[in-house]
Amino acid sequence: MRSIFKFHPIVNTLFIGVMMSRMATSMSIPFLAIYLSLRTEMSPATIGFTIGLSSLASTVAGFVGGTMSDRFGRKRVMLASLYIASAVSFGFVFAHSAWLFMLLSFVNGASRSFFEPVSQALMGDLTPQEQRYRVFSIRYMAANTGFAVGPMIGAMLGLVAGSTPFLVTGIFNLIYAVVLHLLVNHFGINELESSQASHRENVTFRSAIRVLVHDRAMLCYLIGGTLMQFGYSQMSTLSDYTAHHFEDGVNLYAWLMTVNAVICVVLQFLVSKWGETRSPLALVALGNILYALGGLGFALAVGPVTMMLAMVVFTCGEVLCFPANSILIDRIAPDGLRGTYYGAQSFRDIGRFVGPSFGLSMLGLIGILPLFLIIGALFLVSTVSYRTGERIERRSARQQPLPSHLHG
Repeated sequence: MRSIFKFHPIVNTLFIGVMMSRMATSMSIPFLAIYLSLRTEMSPATIGFTIGLSSLASTVAGFVGGTMSDRFGRKRVMLASLYIASAVSFGFVFAHSAWLFMLLSFVNGASRSFFEPVSQALMGDLTPQEQRYRVFSIRYMAANTGFAVGPMIGAMLGLVAGSTPFLVTGIFNLIYAVVLHLLVNHFGINELESSQASHRENVTFRSAIRVLVHDRAMLCYLIGGTLMQFGYSQMSTLSDYTAHHFEDGVNLYAWLMTVNAVICVVLQFLVSKWGETRSPLALVALGNILYALGGLGFALAVGPVTMMLAMVVFTCGEVLCFPANSILIDRIAPDGLRGTYYGAQSFRDIGRFVGPSFGLSMLGLIGILPLFLIIGALFLVSTVSYRTGERIERRSARQQPLPSHLHG
C-alpha cells in the first residue's frame, strides 16, 4: 500500500476519488432506465435516446474540457465539472419532465468527460514521467474497484428507495469537490498553474484543433483507439449471446462481469510496476492479441467454465491496453496541450457508440464465430495503427517549439 500511495497528495486523493466516484455513479446511472420508466411517461425509445445523450455529449466534451484546462487551468475546469456533476445528480432526484431529464443526461456526460481528461492531465503534471505508467495503472484499478462494488450497492438502494442512489451520488460528488478544492489550494496548484501560464495565451479551440489535425502520430493513435473501443464494446453483444445460448445465461453474464472486475483489480495491481519497464506499444500489441484470443474464446466456449476462461484472457488485454494507451498519448502531448491531447481521446468513444449496433446486427446475420473473427482482425489493425503512429512520432521533429504550432 505504501508503494501505491507514495505519489503527490493530490494524485493519491484522485485515486481515492475516482474509486468512490465510480462507485457512486455505477450505483445510480445503470438504474436510470428503470428510474425513468417509473417516474415519467416516456416511451422506451425516448428513454433510450435520453440515456444515449450522455454518450453523445462525452464524445466531444472531453476535447472541449481538455482544451479549456490548457487555456484556463486544470483547477477551474476540474472543480467546476465536479460541482456540476453533483448538481446533475440532485437534478435527477427532483426532475419530472422529459426535456429536463434529457438536459440532465447530456450535462452529466459532458461533466464526466470534462473531469476525466483534466484529472489525468493533472496527474501527469504532478508525476515524474518514469512513474506515470504506474499512476495510470493504479487509477484504472481504482476505477474498476468502484465499478465492481457500486452496482451491488445501487441494487439494494434502488429496490427500496427509488431516487436514493442519485441523492447519494450527488452528496458524494459535492463532498469530493469540496475536499479536492481545499487540497489544490493547500498544495499550491495555483503556483503550478501560474508556472504554466506562458503556454496558455495562445491556446484556443482553433489552434488546438490545428495541432491535432497536423499531428499524424496522434491521429494514428486515435484511429487505433477507436478500433480498440469498437472491439471492446462487443461486451454488449456478448450479453445478448450469453442470454440466448446458455442455460441461465443472464446469471452467467453477471458472473462474467464479476470476473472482469476482479481480474482488472488484481492484475492491474500486479502489472503496474512491471509495465513501467516495457514499451507502451509492446503492451498495446500484446493486449490486442489477448483481446482477439479472448473474443475467439467466447465464440468457441461450450459452457460457463470456458466462457470465464475466455473472459480472463480478454480482461488481461484490457489491463494492458488502457494504461499503455494513456502513456502513448502523454508521451506526444506538448506541455501546454496535455489536457487537449487527453481530452481528444474521447473521440475514440465513437467506436464504443457504433460497436454494439454493429455487433448485435451481425450476430443475427453471421453468428458469433465469424463476428469475433472480424473483431479479432480489427484488434490487429488497431495495433498496426498504433505502430504506425509510433514510427511517425520517432521521425517527426518533436523539438519544434510549441508557439510555432499555436500562433495564428
